[in-house]
Amino acid sequence: MVRQRSAVVPPEVSATLRLARKEREMSMDRAAKAAQISTSLWTQVENGTQYKRGEKVRASTTAETLQAMAAAVGLDAEPLLRQAGLEPVEVNRAATQAQSGIVDLSGLSEGDLQMVAAYVNGIRAARRG
Repeated sequence: MVRQRSAVVPPEVSATLRLARKEREMSMDRAAKAAQISTSLWTQVENGTQYKRGEKVRASTTAETLQAMAAAVGLDAEPLLRQAGLEPVEVNRAATQAQSGIVDLSGLSEGDLQMVAAYVNGIRAARRG
């Protein structure tokens, strides 16, 4: 069997990603950053449409992107990949994040993120004092 590189995003996948993002009180921009993709790509996949050569067409994506998006909003990617007709791919985002010093805060609500920001600001203030 030949592995598909990309596939059209089914409406059910778009709806599942949108609902999970909203339940976590994440903006599209914050979700895209957590998935390490552009906000434009997040928007296309979540809305299920994109423009090619000036025409509106159904959005397509890769397994890697879909997996990253699912992880960003705390979903299991397997059902989404199945719905899109894609197979999982090996992605080592944790190693990339560990090397860069990035802490994965994806899936946190806006309120939780505000608490983390307050904590970090407290540490910074203590270091200055």
